[in-house]
Amino acid sequence: MIDLLDFSHASIICGLLTVYVLLIKKNAMRSFSDYILSFFILSQIWTAAIYILIFSGNIIHVPYLYRSAAPITFLIPPLGYLYVRSMLFNEQKFNKIDLLHLLPFIYFTINYLPFYLSPNEYKIEIITKIIQDKNFSIEKQLGLFSENIFFLFRPIQAIFYLIFQWGLIIRFNRDNPNKKIEEQIRLVLQWLKVFTAANSCILIAYFTTIGLYFFMENLFEDKLINIVPNFLLGLSFFIICSYLLIYPQTLTGLPFVKYRETKSNLIENEVDKIPFIYEDYSQEINRLETYFKGNQTFLQPNLTISQVAVETRIPTRDLSYIINNYYEKRFSDFLNEMRLQHFLSKVDRTSLDSFTIEAIALESGFSSKSSFYRAFNRFYSCTPSEYLQSHKNTNLKPKA
Repeated sequence: MIDLLDFSHASIICGLLTVYVLLIKKNAMRSFSDYILSFFILSQIWTAAIYILIFSGNIIHVPYLYRSAAPITFLIPPLGYLYVRSMLFNEQKFNKIDLLHLLPFIYFTINYLPFYLSPNEYKIEIITKIIQDKNFSIEKQLGLFSENIFFLFRPIQAIFYLIFQWGLIIRFNRDNPNKKIEEQIRLVLQWLKVFTAANSCILIAYFTTIGLYFFMENLFEDKLINIVPNFLLGLSFFIICSYLLIYPQTLTGLPFVKYRETKSNLIENEVDKIPFIYEDYSQEINRLETYFKGNQTFLQPNLTISQVAVETRIPTRDLSYIINNYYEKRFSDFLNEMRLQHFLSKVDRTSLDSFTIEAIALESGFSSKSSFYRAFNRFYSCTPSEYLQSHKNTNLKPKA
């Protein structure tokens, strides 16, 4: 029992760290799917916390929290489905019809209102009996309707949403048969498969509970009824959170690829690059070029992609995709090329008798002498001095 509680505590800590990583990001970096995943994890955390209180018997000290997680468990499957959908289809808001996903949560919240509003003395009496006899938690009707409805509807709901989740992933793979799929897309798809598989553990946990209750009733009175399903629940939660902490780049999402009229044509099938990036991202590209060339913000030595995303109001994953695919550069090379061009233009106008190469380099946005020399050699395959000695006779160009 102690080991299981320790595992549950570790899962909760892992979940809180993941939510912190998701929500600590600046607004331009934070996507709609990040919020959904955060609510999904927080729902899991609350459910796990209430479980720990019940399993340890400490729920008797906070009786008003008993059954508070019951309605919330009906938010977990739809949140998982909506998260996968938002990741695959770059959704930025809910549709009105998505409110239907809240119906089970609303139903069971209303169902347990009489218990929530009952005196603490009554709740302590119920909890005491449940601690003594686990069967009592199912046999005793605490809401407007029988507990069997809750007990049976929960896995049924999970089945449907898992089918929907796998359907979205299969549909994405079917509509995108291109084998030259980008590494980031492959990584995100792998994450969504892990996420959905981990959610399947929740379904297995509930079927285990039902099987133990209906077919092995004697074991239901034993701690095994708690250990098996709750271990699976904790394991699924732990897998989800630890995977994100190990592979945080997954959180940047798909390197979009904005969609056309339908959601089925996510990526062109027979191309190495997305041909409609130039058209769909034309406004962002113009905004980005104005930001750099008009304001010369590349002169800031510690400029980060996060800062650029915030100031240009371009989501980080879109900004990264534009730089990598339209400009065909990494962000650091993208900045350094502009800085080097500024350096060379300044050298043409400035006498080196008055300013050193290093001084002009620092004014051009490089943070140090070493970073300048590395970047110069990378683009021109020579040192700045060699370039300045030969550029009158040779028109050197940066390497592609």
